[in-house]
Amino acid sequence: MAIPVISLLIASVLGAMQLVLTYQVIKRRRQEQAATGAPVSSDLERAIRAHGNFTEVTPIFLILLILLEMVDSYLWWVSGLGVAFILGRILHARSLLVDEAAEPPRFTNRVRGMMLTLTSLALAVISAPVWLAWSVFG
Repeated sequence: MAIPVISLLIASVLGAMQLVLTYQVIKRRRQEQAATGAPVSSDLERAIRAHGNFTEVTPIFLILLILLEMVDSYLWWVSGLGVAFILGRILHARSLLVDEAAEPPRFTNRVRGMMLTLTSLALAVISAPVWLAWSVFG
């Protein structure tokens, strides 16, 4: 069994994104001197949701991606899923942190980001039983 190097690279990019999103929440909390549970501005709320949404969907995607790579799924497929997921997360976070703060707010990148995120997650979910069927019956 080979070390899942593609998943490792994708996980480190996603880890860096997690750090950036965490920093955005900390920065806004300090600016507003907002404690946990206190009423927050829309800027801080958007930063919290960008961080929270990232944290909610990223772990299961990474688990699936690592397992797909470890069972010798096609590396181009693992890479493509990872890149699509990263792009989706970037678009979603940018929308929450920048586009929706504009006047008027723009939601196009948020929709695109969620579509890329959910499509890559769904394809990773579907890939496991497909790989199993292919390996057992193929």
